[in-house]
Amino acid sequence: MGERQYDVVVVGAGYAGLSSAERLRRDGYDVLVLEARDRVGGRIWSAPQPLPDGSLIKLDLGGQWVGPTQNHLLGLLERFGIKTQPTPAAGAETYLFDGERLPKLPLDVERVLDELDRLSEDVPLERPWTHPRAEELEVPFAAWLRQHATASTARFVDRAVAGAFLACDADDVSTLDVLFYIRSGGGVASLASCEGGAQESRIDGGAQRVANAIADSLGAETIRFDEPVVRIEQAGDQTVVVSTKGRYRTRYVVVAVPPALAARIDYTPSLPTRRTGLFDAMPHGYAMKWQTVYAEPFWREAGLSGIGIYDEGVISETFDNSKPDENGNPRGILVAFVYGSEAHRLRELTVPQQRELVLEGLATHYGESARHPLTIVHHDWSTDPWTRGCFSAHFRPGGWTSYGPALREPVGSIHWAGTETAVRWNGYIDGAISSGLRAAAEITAVR
Repeated sequence: MGERQYDVVVVGAGYAGLSSAERLRRDGYDVLVLEARDRVGGRIWSAPQPLPDGSLIKLDLGGQWVGPTQNHLLGLLERFGIKTQPTPAAGAETYLFDGERLPKLPLDVERVLDELDRLSEDVPLERPWTHPRAEELEVPFAAWLRQHATASTARFVDRAVAGAFLACDADDVSTLDVLFYIRSGGGVASLASCEGGAQESRIDGGAQRVANAIADSLGAETIRFDEPVVRIEQAGDQTVVVSTKGRYRTRYVVVAVPPALAARIDYTPSLPTRRTGLFDAMPHGYAMKWQTVYAEPFWREAGLSGIGIYDEGVISETFDNSKPDENGNPRGILVAFVYGSEAHRLRELTVPQQRELVLEGLATHYGESARHPLTIVHHDWSTDPWTRGCFSAHFRPGGWTSYGPALREPVGSIHWAGTETAVRWNGYIDGAISSGLRAAAEITAVR
């Protein structure tokens, strides 16, 4: 195949890549998007699932929620006329703490969360590595917890913050990165809450619907599917992007894929040492998201909201994700998250064994009815070849101070996007959108 010339080639058709491509198209650039998958959306995938009666129900296998101050995503919803529905949250929440079931967070947990909020206020979002105490805070979050919390509180916060926010264990992430993430999302309450928080609403038709709408606005000729990029060659003011199917000359490149995938691209000349070091210092989280669909939301009869955080057992967190199937029949849905080392242990089992343990965990928290869903569904993003983890990537201890300056710094014609590079709502759909717009703005600024 001959080399065709484009102004910009975007690598990846997730929300970051699509947003970057659309903004550049509006500014008059000739843009091509190369996507390894056969669909758009990246880590956002809304897939119909069959039920025993022959009906279908669409489930978000990846990211799904939208909340206040996520203005980029809210703006797209308004623009495309896509409505949202509130996340069900009525009823009692459940917290398992040190073997005891509680209706609210223990005071010592609230104390530690308040301290994290307080410390996060001093993190410079654009340049966290310049924090006056950056070196001190670049210890594992687990070490910080051992110094500031009892063993029981540390275990709970490990699962509620390192797990539920960053999809990893507290040993695997820098305390500075935890504080950056908390401030990026507007504080602990904002990140953890339904009403008024990050989980406030769900998108009608699934969260991938907005990505599909952006793709439609770009046109079929703009996006090439099943075409992973394998090499980027820079030479003077010309760059060649090489995929498994062709070569494309371009002035600029936007790499809008997760760090683990960006690291697999061959770069000529080689990337700066700080940039390649960043790939190793920023591993992906390893959460598992399981959705169990029932004939009805039976837990509500017991006055439970379906929302809970648990400091022991395979399941760390649950939400009520109930909604109708395609025929309008109301269905009860519990979404269960497995984080950190529990996710690693679960992956060592067969899928039927995994399902059995998840159902056992749900039965522990919601009764025997939880053992009998109409269907149980999950997609393991850690084994997905075009993601390699979820929810997003985060810095190991020492990562921000060693490699942070390279996170958004262009390398020649290459600009970097993806939710991991976002300043606000890092790790979320909104952060992905803003990162794509920022990368596009970098290119238009040097026109």
